[in-house]
Parts: sequence; structure tokens; C-alpha cells
Amino acid sequence: MNINLVSFNPLSADIAGNAARVADILRAPAPKGDLIILPEAALCGCPLFDLFDDKRLLAQNAAALKELAKETKETALVLGYMDRQDGASVTAAAYIYKGKITKIFDSETISFKGQNIQFVLGSPEDAVADPDADAAVFLTAKPYLKGNITPRLEGLKKYAKKHAVPAVLCNLLGGGDGMIFDGLVAAADKKGALSLVGEPFREQTLSWDWDQKSAPVSYKIPVQEELLEALAFGLRDYVHKSGMDKVVFGISGGIDSAFTAVLAAKALGGESVYCVSLPSYCTSDLSKTLAGQLARTLGVNLEEVGVVPALGGVKEAMAHIVSHPKDATEQELQSRLRTTILGALASEYNAMLISTDDKSECAVGSFVLYGDAGGSLQPIGDLYKSEIYELAEYINKQGELIPRGIIERAPTSELSPNQKDEDQLPPYSVLDKILRAYLEEGKTADEISKKFRVKAAVVQDVLSRVNQADLKRRQTAPALQVSARPFASVLRPIIKKVNL
Repeated sequence: MNINLVSFNPLSADIAGNAARVADILRAPAPKGDLIILPEAALCGCPLFDLFDDKRLLAQNAAALKELAKETKETALVLGYMDRQDGASVTAAAYIYKGKITKIFDSETISFKGQNIQFVLGSPEDAVADPDADAAVFLTAKPYLKGNITPRLEGLKKYAKKHAVPAVLCNLLGGGDGMIFDGLVAAADKKGALSLVGEPFREQTLSWDWDQKSAPVSYKIPVQEELLEALAFGLRDYVHKSGMDKVVFGISGGIDSAFTAVLAAKALGGESVYCVSLPSYCTSDLSKTLAGQLARTLGVNLEEVGVVPALGGVKEAMAHIVSHPKDATEQELQSRLRTTILGALASEYNAMLISTDDKSECAVGSFVLYGDAGGSLQPIGDLYKSEIYELAEYINKQGELIPRGIIERAPTSELSPNQKDEDQLPPYSVLDKILRAYLEEGKTADEISKKFRVKAAVVQDVLSRVNQADLKRRQTAPALQVSARPFASVLRPIIKKVNL
């Protein structure tokens, strides 16, 4: 049985456009297969949120399947779509052969060219095997998480070996609303050996004959490289599906904007990346120098717009109300003026403004609402600061892209002279341990203090900041989700009192 596994990247809700691309695959002269396999949600895209219940989309799905059925002849097609079952909207799969459509809502074994093929919506780990099946096909729409590709391949291999059948996996590809789907396609023979594995995060069609003996293959991409590819792909797909091809953001000579610049250059090419230095009276010469070094190394565009004239103008305009703004007021003014300038340049360049805030900053609220948090996407918003430093070191193993001065300098927002993040927060190596224990493990303040031997007052202060920052986090852009516990998965009340 010769099959074609398609890593397919649909646009959410664009039923007509997605169906047209599927029809092109069916009409393509090569590679020809007995069976073409596309992933779960291939026709409707994912995520859909409330559109999942839209009657118009449901009708469009049904009509598109009928049109695709006219394209199938000797080649069978299976793909995911949206339907209704027991009064609720669900993802389903359609098996289409010679114009006939068979709907699959969970698992169905279908006889095709002398073989019984079990089609399953879901992962091998959760599937109930049909003892009469000669092969198993898994259609999934599983978001990427750090390090979750290898375990999924292991699950496919174990299923194939346990049930002594060839098994294939076809996962959705694409980035939308922060979710990243890796497009993993793979196959294992009936002895459980991995016979085929595609390159994640790219569109491709791979052919495999499960009746022919194949040499075993392996998946050896380091988890750091996998994560970098995921973030770059997620950024690129989000920008392109938004109808843009360029990004704008502020560059400070710090680790977050440097790492964001590396990702953006990797995703879009340096010519499509506009980094803007926005110095004020408290910006050091070192920051400007490091930002320039980084921009030259990456080949990105670098502009400079000072905020001092605008800051002076705003302070003068409000002098009849506030003659001497507080330090905090002036710091927030600087940040918001920077975002105003960046937003104007984004409009001028028809580019997407992106934020450079990380998960540590988002957790404790150490960002300015309507200021540095402004943008349409947070590419690194699900990475703790300590993770960013680790990835920066990994990147530099291939050659120094990020200047050592950026990695080694103390983190600072430079909103006041000689300001350092550690003036108000514990070192990020400690802060991130506290945040992980609280946000991901559900530890109490007392448990965290004892586990990491951190003063109780320090832990209490960090956790208080986390709980006070819910309003600010609620108003930020989507973050590319790569952890099991992104902020997007947590809905907490804004008005509350949490007893720590």
C-alpha cells in the first residue's frame, strides 16, 4: 500500500481556500499514491474557538467535501474537517474514495484494496486498536510543546510493535493565535521500527509503502534546535497569515530584544526585520553599541529615534496639571512614547509591531501596560528569562550571533539612570525557579521558600506581583505557546485577594 503523508498548513475558517489546495494535491501528477493522508482539521484549520459552532462554516465544510469527492478516482483521500454529532460541533475525518464520503467521528476501520485500515482521530497513546486492522492511520491536531516530538514518535513505535501493524501519524501544521502545530508526519513498520519521519515545521509530502521493507530511520534534532525552529516558524506563519511580511520592534542592547531579533531574522530574513533604537537620557552608550553590533551581524535594519524631544513635549503639555512627574510616571511615559513611535513606524512600513517581553516579566508584571507590552504578538512570551539565556548560548555555539556583552550584562529596562532589574527582583536564576514552582507545580509560598532556601519575604513579594499582574497580562498580545502551562491556558480573576 503506497501512501502519501501530507504536512498541511490550512488557514483557520478559510474552507474554500483550504479545499482548493487539497484539490491541487489530488490533481498533482506526482507523487501518486493509493491513499493520500491529511491531518485532523485540515479543511477547517485550528484553532477556531467560537467559530467552531458557526453554522455557515459547517455548511461550507459539507459543500467542500462534496466537491473534493468529485476529484477522487483511483486514489483515496482522508482528511480532517468539522461536523456535528449528538448536537455538538466536533472535529471529524472524511474518507473519500470514488466519489463516496465515509465520515469518521472517532475511529473507523475501512476495507481498501484488500486491506483493513483503521483510521483514528487522535494519538496512538489513547487509541483502542481494532484486532482486525491491517494498518493504523492517526490524524491529529496536537500543538507543539518543548520536547514533545520524540515522545510522540515513541508512542507511534510502541503502538505499531504492540499490535503488529504498520502505523502512520499525520499532525496539523501551522501557527495561529499563539498555538504552533508542527506538521509531524511519521510511519513505523509492524515491528515498531521508525521507517519514515518528516522534517517538522515545513510543508511537505512524503511517500511510504508499508508493504515494502524500509531501512530504519531516527529523529535526532536537539531539543534546543527544535524549539528555535518552532518559534521561528510560529512567528513567520502568524505574520504571513496576518497579511504582512515584515516586523518592527524596539532594540535595547538587552537579551530579550537580541533574541527576538535572531528569531525574526531566522523567520523572515534580515531585510524584513526593522529594529529601532529608542534612546532616552538614561540610555547607556553600551546599549547603543551592542544593538549596532547585533544588527550588523544579523543583517537586519537598524534605525534610531530618540524619545527625549517627545518626552519633553509631553511633560511641558501637562505641566499645568503635574509640574514635576513622579519617577514612575516619567518611566512609563518613556515606555509609552517608545511604543507610539514603533506603532507609527509599523504603520509606515506596513509591518507588524511585536513585543519583546518574556514570560518572567509577564509573570511579575515588570512591563508597562500600553508601553513595552504593545504589539500584535509576543514571540518569546512563553520563555522564562533563564531559558532565553540558555538558548542564546546554544545559538552562539555555531558562531557568535549575539554579542557576549549582551549575554553578560545585567538585565535592565533603562527607564532611569543606572537601573537594574535586580534592584526590585531576585536574580532571574532564582526568580524563574519560584515562578515555575508556583505557576506550574502549584507550590505554596512556604513550600517554595523551603525548597529553594529563599527568604519567605522574597517569595511572598514575587507571588504578590504575579497575582497583581493579571489585569496587565490580560491586555497583552498572544504569546507563541511552547510550554505545558502558557498564560493563555490560565484564566484567573482580575479582582481578587489571594492569601499566600
